[in-house]
Amino acid sequence: MTIITKMRAMLNPFRNQFRAIFLLSFLSFLSLSIDAEEKPEAKVETSSNPANSPNSSSPQTLTAQTTTPENKSNWETGLGKGIRATSSDGKHNIQLRFRSQVQGNQSFQLDPSQDTTNFLVRRTRLQLKAGLFNDTWLVNLQMGFAERDMESQRRNTLRDANIVYNQYRDVKIAFGQMKVPFSRQRWNSSSALQTVDRSSVTAEFNLDRDVGTYLFSEDLFGSKRMFAYYLGVFGGQGRNRVERQTPGVLTVARFIFSPFGGMSKSGSDNDWLSESDFARYKEPKLSLGVSGAYNKNSDRSLSTHGVEYSFAKFNYSHAAGDIYFKWMGFSFQYEWLWRRANTAYVEKTVNTSLSREYSRSGQGHFVQLGYLFTNQYELSFRFGEFRPLGETDPSLKYSREVGGALSYYFAEHNLKWQTDYFYYTGTPTAAEGDHVVRTQIQVFY
Repeated sequence: MTIITKMRAMLNPFRNQFRAIFLLSFLSFLSLSIDAEEKPEAKVETSSNPANSPNSSSPQTLTAQTTTPENKSNWETGLGKGIRATSSDGKHNIQLRFRSQVQGNQSFQLDPSQDTTNFLVRRTRLQLKAGLFNDTWLVNLQMGFAERDMESQRRNTLRDANIVYNQYRDVKIAFGQMKVPFSRQRWNSSSALQTVDRSSVTAEFNLDRDVGTYLFSEDLFGSKRMFAYYLGVFGGQGRNRVERQTPGVLTVARFIFSPFGGMSKSGSDNDWLSESDFARYKEPKLSLGVSGAYNKNSDRSLSTHGVEYSFAKFNYSHAAGDIYFKWMGFSFQYEWLWRRANTAYVEKTVNTSLSREYSRSGQGHFVQLGYLFTNQYELSFRFGEFRPLGETDPSLKYSREVGGALSYYFAEHNLKWQTDYFYYTGTPTAAEGDHVVRTQIQVFY
């Protein structure tokens, strides 16, 4: 019996469930699309200062003004904008935003008894942003409250707490807890993805959040955002951990070159932070990125995140490269990620027995394609794989993902519904694996 015949026999009992999930998702997309086309757009008053709007194309933006004899203050609210207020002299502003992702997923495995069905709130975030002294200083605070927004070993809701000195174009500085500027898909917001979630390659090799500082510019030399750089130093332990006794630090460098100019809708909005081509660029946009990092004395399995070691410390070297392209609704991205430890394992005698803790060395890559139709539907496809390097953690094995997604955007990424299917393979010689179907709706107010 061939592998394909075995897979068909394995999945045969679940065909009706597959059909029901896809039929439900398709009918939901279709009905919502028809409903959106038939209903006339509500007339709203838009902001008089679109340059300050993070989503100026959103038709749901509302603006209100209150006036006194002494001053004039502005506030605005709307989908994708949250609640934003500006001081009477215009020098300071503050913005409060909320985001939630509600998801249902079904997995089918080789052993039917291992199948899973989940309904969960994948992410729920509350974000506070402020601009002080005409945006010379930028403040960012973000909290995550969903189960999977927090690490299993530390129930910490704090995700971002940082300040940016924004005075000079070519040299800005950020300090606090934030994403490490290393891999592009991880740097992108989880709210702005073409699929329900990021690649398994990114999950294994990214550097996540950490506490530290970095110098950067996203428009070096003022050349239409052709050049960007990030140079940073971090603690290397991840989110707000201060127990390290062995000296160690994470250093990182990232450089971006965009030969046709940066992907930007306005002077203050980086469109490359969205995987979809909502701008439908009439001229091609290309971005090339390279990154390198070194984490000395890491006590975690994935360098800055993952399981904490009991006694082992490893020096991890990291590298990444990426290509990003957008044109006329079409988008393409490719990313390669690499991580190597200085040694495969550390041994120690614990309670008269010899214990061993392994590092995780490996490399992987993924490619992702998407096309956004003018009716707000988008089709996307992704292939990714990673494999171990040399002697390393035995649990780190070859892994492959193949799948695609259908998305419908009511208001770009601020309100969308996505359904995707992925097939995950866990060993290099066998075809068995997990089939996963996910559907998710997101609102970003």
